[in-house]
Amino acid sequence: MREVQELIQDLESPNSSIRDKAALDLMDALDERAVEPLLRAISKPENANHRGTLVYALSAFNCEAFLEMVVDLALTGNYEVSAGACVILGESVKSPGAIRRIRAQLNKYNQSMLLAEHHHMVWEELHELSEAESGSAQ
Repeated sequence: MREVQELIQDLESPNSSIRDKAALDLMDALDERAVEPLLRAISKPENANHRGTLVYALSAFNCEAFLEMVVDLALTGNYEVSAGACVILGESVKSPGAIRRIRAQLNKYNQSMLLAEHHHMVWEELHELSEAESGSAQ
């Protein structure tokens, strides 16, 4: 496998195939240095229609520090991105603090703001998850 720094550089490529390959190799490497570059690549407007693999690769890492961004991905991304973000969120709900942060980010949205049917489903599921987890945390 290529060096982590080279793979991180490939996340900047305008070619989605190169970015996706780098993301998957970074996922396999499990090197935490990949998290922020993956998040930057996901956030780039020019990558908006090519983020599914990037989000999937991110799921291999601890994303608790970035829960707000992951909630936004779940509520605004295409189906693949939303599904990947939900996986990350499901794995990140490990503390009352994480639950509070997810709930606070959810409260910035109301269902009328959500565009796609899957966004409404995700919103409801995340509300149920945060309520169930906060009940069990008490």
